[in-house]
Amino acid sequence: MYVHENLVVVGVDGSESALAALRWAAAVARNRGAELRAVTCYQPGPDPEASRVGAESIAHEALAKTDTTGLKISVHVEAGSAGEVLVEQSKIASRVVVGYLGADTTGGAEPGPVAAYVTTRAYCATVVVPRTDSTRLPIRHIVVGVDGSTASRYAVELAVRMAGRWGAKLSAINSVHVESQAGMLVSPELAKEVLEDTRVGLEETVQEIMTGKEEIEVKCYAVEGSAARLLGELSSSVDLVVVGTRGRSGVAQFIFGSTAQGVLRNAKSPVVVVPARAAENVHAPNTNVPWEAGF
Repeated sequence: MYVHENLVVVGVDGSESALAALRWAAAVARNRGAELRAVTCYQPGPDPEASRVGAESIAHEALAKTDTTGLKISVHVEAGSAGEVLVEQSKIASRVVVGYLGADTTGGAEPGPVAAYVTTRAYCATVVVPRTDSTRLPIRHIVVGVDGSTASRYAVELAVRMAGRWGAKLSAINSVHVESQAGMLVSPELAKEVLEDTRVGLEETVQEIMTGKEEIEVKCYAVEGSAARLLGELSSSVDLVVVGTRGRSGVAQFIFGSTAQGVLRNAKSPVVVVPARAAENVHAPNTNVPWEAGF
């Protein structure tokens, strides 16, 4: 069990991707009245002190390029792997924010190694800021993927709180694969019935979570097709995508399913990835997590 502080942690490595993540994290920390912690790492080498000083200067240079007005700022410099250090920070942070790519990444469709590592192992929700220049602020429209899992329920709860704090509207999406069975194609009538049943169930779940938050504009959609593709496409017209995952930790590849991986590959907006163990940790008793402060 971990006690999470009202703290937004962001990985900084001197890359443009990390700078975009820092700027997004600063705006969100300001919105929720949280401390902003810039974390940078280094490999000791022959002169560990020089390496440490160089890493610290990278963090301060990035902060100098970021609007940190009114924020409580801290800088954490540590020798070691950035991914491992950020995962350790996730045990006390409310959120960890990383860039899609890093200083050691040349580009391409796959997330950088730090983003890949942290999203599969973090103890809190992780935000991955995309390769695009736009950080989509302020947040005015949030879309959340729902699949009935514990993590996706927590993703809805998180999305609702964020929508309330930012004054944003919320769209909840549940994708359905209406497949053929016993060698026979599903009729259009049956497909329509399945989608309607899914939508009704989705609305019930969302309305339960939104009790007492009726001021938030929310719409629920059940759609046929790939969740990863749909959420990826929607990310071009919204400010934030929230997705829960069933993945835990322990392997080098993405284990949280094709949905989160596909969304990260295609997203044009920041993506909040909520791993299963973060959801379980958050709902444990006496965690003293300031969730009511919103994201």
